[in-house]
Amino acid sequence: MDQDVLIGRDRELADFTRLLEAARAGSGALVLVEGVAGVGKTALAHALVRRAREAGMRVAWGACLEGEGAAPYWPWVQILRAVGVSAAQLVDPVDGAAGNRFQLFDGVVEVLRSASAEHGLVLVLDDLHWADVPSLRLLHWVASTVADSAMLVVGLYRGREIASYADAAAVFETGLQAMRRERATTQIVLGGLAPGEITELATRTFRRRMDDVLLRAVRERCEGNPFFVLELLRLAGASGHVEGGVPSGIREVIGRRLARLAPAARQTMRQASVLGREFSAGLLGAMLEQTPAQLLDILDEAISAELVQVVDGHVVRFEHVLTQEVLYTELPTTDRQRLHARAAAALRATGAADGAIESLAHHLRQAAPLGGAEDALDVTSQAAARARGQLAYEHAAVQYRQALGLLGLVPGGVARRADLLLELSRCEFRSGAVEDAWRSCREAADLGRAAGDGTTVADAATVLRGITNSPITPQVHAMCREALVMLGEADPVRQARLLAQLAVTADPFSSATESGLGRRALRAAEATGDPDARFLALQARQAELVDGAHVLERLSIGERAVGLGRETGLDEYTAWGHAWRIDAFWELGRRIQLDAEMAAFAGVVAHLGEPLWVWRLRMTQATLAMFEGRYEHARGLAEEGLAIGRRGGHDGADFIHLVFTSHLALETGTGMDTVEAGVRRFVEQGPFLARSWHALVLAGVGRLNEAARLWETLIPHLSSVPRRAAEWIVVAIGHAQLSVRFQDHAVAAAVYADLLPYADRQVTGGAHTPCEGPVALYLGMLATLLEDWEAAEAHLRTALAASTAMGSAPYEAMTHLHTARLRLARRPAADLHAAVEHLDVAERTARRLGMAPLEAEIVRLRDAGRRTQSALLSPREEQVAGLVAEGLTNRQIARRLHLSERTAENHVAHILTKLGFDSRARIAAWYAARNLPG
Repeated sequence: MDQDVLIGRDRELADFTRLLEAARAGSGALVLVEGVAGVGKTALAHALVRRAREAGMRVAWGACLEGEGAAPYWPWVQILRAVGVSAAQLVDPVDGAAGNRFQLFDGVVEVLRSASAEHGLVLVLDDLHWADVPSLRLLHWVASTVADSAMLVVGLYRGREIASYADAAAVFETGLQAMRRERATTQIVLGGLAPGEITELATRTFRRRMDDVLLRAVRERCEGNPFFVLELLRLAGASGHVEGGVPSGIREVIGRRLARLAPAARQTMRQASVLGREFSAGLLGAMLEQTPAQLLDILDEAISAELVQVVDGHVVRFEHVLTQEVLYTELPTTDRQRLHARAAAALRATGAADGAIESLAHHLRQAAPLGGAEDALDVTSQAAARARGQLAYEHAAVQYRQALGLLGLVPGGVARRADLLLELSRCEFRSGAVEDAWRSCREAADLGRAAGDGTTVADAATVLRGITNSPITPQVHAMCREALVMLGEADPVRQARLLAQLAVTADPFSSATESGLGRRALRAAEATGDPDARFLALQARQAELVDGAHVLERLSIGERAVGLGRETGLDEYTAWGHAWRIDAFWELGRRIQLDAEMAAFAGVVAHLGEPLWVWRLRMTQATLAMFEGRYEHARGLAEEGLAIGRRGGHDGADFIHLVFTSHLALETGTGMDTVEAGVRRFVEQGPFLARSWHALVLAGVGRLNEAARLWETLIPHLSSVPRRAAEWIVVAIGHAQLSVRFQDHAVAAAVYADLLPYADRQVTGGAHTPCEGPVALYLGMLATLLEDWEAAEAHLRTALAASTAMGSAPYEAMTHLHTARLRLARRPAADLHAAVEHLDVAERTARRLGMAPLEAEIVRLRDAGRRTQSALLSPREEQVAGLVAEGLTNRQIARRLHLSERTAENHVAHILTKLGFDSRARIAAWYAARNLPG
C-alpha cells in the first residue's frame, strides 16, 4: 500500500492515536501488528510515524533482515543509531564469561527511556518474523518495562511466516505469547480491505477512475490485500486489462511486472537479490564490476516502475520484500552460489566485511559447494564467537549449527566436530535450551568415547549446571562417572569439576548414592585453584549439607562463595553465597543476621540484573512479608516474582508461585478453591508424596473426608523421604500436621522423634519458598496429642519465643492457639483460665492480620473450652452461676435456692476455683457469653 494513501484503517489509526497520547503522558505500550504480506502493516506504521512527528515525538525505525546474514540485535542497532546514541554496547563484543545480557538489556532500556523523556518516543520494529532470537528477547525486556514510560513500541510481523531460522519459530511464538501477557501489550490483526475500500484505494493511488470490470476481477482475486491490488492494477497499466488473464497469486503478479523490464535491468535485479532487500550501490558495483553510476542507469527503469527505490543517493532498496524473494527464486542454484562467492569477495574488497562478519559468513556458506568451505567454516566460527561475546547466545548457536553443517565439505572436518558441538551446547544452555544443550553434549561425548578422549567426555558432562530434579539429571550423573574413569588422574581441574557435578546430580532418594562426594570435590578443587571448579564444588557441598545438622557448615560455605565472588569479580558467585547464608540464618532463627544478608543480597542482585536472581529476591521478600503477616504486600511481591520468573524463562516459577499461594490461602482463607484445583493438577502429575500437600489443602477447605482418605494412602510411605533430601523437613512438618489433624498417635510419635533434633530451628526449604515457622510449634502440637504435657508446654514456650524473635506475628498467633489447645486438653482450672487468655491474644492478632481460618479455629476452640468448663460444674453450681450472672448476692442466691448463706458462698467459691476465675464478674461474663443466641 502506498505510504501516503491509507484506506480502511480508521479504527486502527484511532487506536494508535489514543496510544500515542497515553505514551506522551507517560503510559507507554507495545503494539503487535499481525498480517499477511502486503496487507498494509508497514503503511499503517508509516501513518503512525507521521502522526507521532506531527505531535513532536521522536521516532526510530528498525527493520529485521531475512536470512542468516544479519548481525544479532540488528533492528535495535538501527533504533539506537536513529535516536542518536552509540550502539557499541550491542555491536562490540564483551567478555562473555563475565557478561550479563540482562544488564545489557537494562542499559538499552535506560537509553531509550532517556531518549523518550522530553517529547516521547515511537519505536517501530518491522518484519519481526525475521528477527534473530536475541532481538526478540530484548523486545520482550523492553515490553516488560514500557508501561510506565513515554514510549510506544510497535512490532510488525507476518502471522503465517514466522522466524527466519527454523529453530527460532517456536521461540518466536512463545515469545509472542509472553509479550501478549505483559500488561501494556495490545494486539492488532490486519485483515483485507472491503470492496468499497479497494475502489477508493485504486482511485486515490492512480488518480483516475478504474474500469469496473477490472476492479471486480481484482477484488475477486486479491482477497482485499492492498499490495496485491496495486500490483495487479500496475500490471494492467493504462490499457485497463491484464494480458494472459488475472494472475492467481501475488508472486505471479510480481513476476509478470518484472517480465516487462529490459533484460539487463531484470538480470541486474536478480543478481542484486543475493544481497538482500537493501544494499549499497558500491557493494553491488564491486560484485558486478561496475560503477554505481552504471548500475543506477541500468536500474532506472525499475526505479520508474516502483520496483526499487534509491535512498540517500547510494542505498538501493526493493520496494517490497516479495519482489526480492521472487527475483532470488528465479536464479538457478549454481548461479546463486557463484553470486554469493562474488558477494563475499566484494565485502572483503570494499572493507565492509570487518563490520559484517555474519553477512560474509552467510555468503561464504552459500558458495561453499563450489569451493572455499574451509574459509566458510572459519568465518562462521568467528561469527559464532562474536555473537557469543555479544551475549547473543541463540544467534551464536545458529552459527555453530551452520558451522557443523559445513564439516562434510572440509577435508578432515570431522576432527573439529566435537569441539563445535561443545561450543554449541554451551550457547544452547546459556540461552535456556537445556534439552537441546544436552543433546549436543551427548553427541560430543559419543565422539569422545569413540576416540578414547576423556577430556571431551568430561567437558560434555559439565556443560549443564544446576540441573536437579530433571529427567536429564541421572544421565548427567552417569556421564560424570564414566568421564572420571576415562580421565584418570591426568587433569585435576576437570576431575574436580566432575566430582562436583557428580555430587550435584546425585539422587538423594537412592540408597546407592555415595556420601562425601561434595567434600572430595571441594578438596580437589581447592588444590587446583581453578575458580570455576572451586565454585562448582562449593555448590556441590552446599547441596550435600541440606540436613539441618550441617547448617553451620552451610553458613561457612556461603561465606566462601561470597569471598570467591569478590576474588574473581563474578557477582553470580557472590549472589549464591548470600542466598545460602540467608537460608541458613532463617533456619537458625537469627533475624538480625538474616536482614543483613538480605540487604547485601539485594545489592548484588541489583547489580546483576538477571531475571532469575531478581525472581529469587522477590520471592524471598514475598516469603518474609507473609511470615510477618503483611499478606497483601506478600501477594503483590509474589505476583511480581511470577512475572519476572516467566520473563526470564524459569521453568519452576509457576510451581513456586503455587506453593506460595497455597500457604497464603491456608493462612488467609482467600482463593482456596483456586489453589486446591492447582495443587490437585500438580499432584496428578507429580511425585506420590506430594499428596500430603494436597491433603493439607483439602483439610483447609473443609473437605476432611477426602483429606483423610489421602492420608491413609500416605501412611505406609512416610519414611520414604531421606533426611539428605532438601524437602525432608517440609514433608515432615506436613506429616506432623496431618497426624495431629487425624489423631494418629503412632505416626505422631514417629514424626516427633524425627523432628526433635531440630527443635530450635525454623522450617524452611529455602528462603524463596514459604517458611512454616518454628519446628518447636509442631513438636508442641505432637506432644499435646501424645499427652506429654510437660514437653508440649516447653516446646510451645520455645516456639512463642522463636516467633517473637523472628518478628512473625502469624506464628505467634498460631502458637497461642495451640498453647490454648494444650491448656484445654490438660483441664486443670488454672489451665482453662490461661487458655482463654491465649485465645484472646491469638484472636486479636488474627483479626488484625486477616487470618480468617485462624479466627474460625479460635471460635471452635472457645466453644470447646466453654463445654469443658460447663462439664466441671455440678447442676447446682450451674444454677448458682446463672444467679451470679443475674447480679444476685450470696444472701439473695441462698434465699432463691432455699440454702444457707454459707452454702451459697461455698458454691460460688467452688465455681471460681473450677473455672479458674478470680471474681464474680468473670463468672457473670462467662455465663452470659456461653448462653448467647447462636
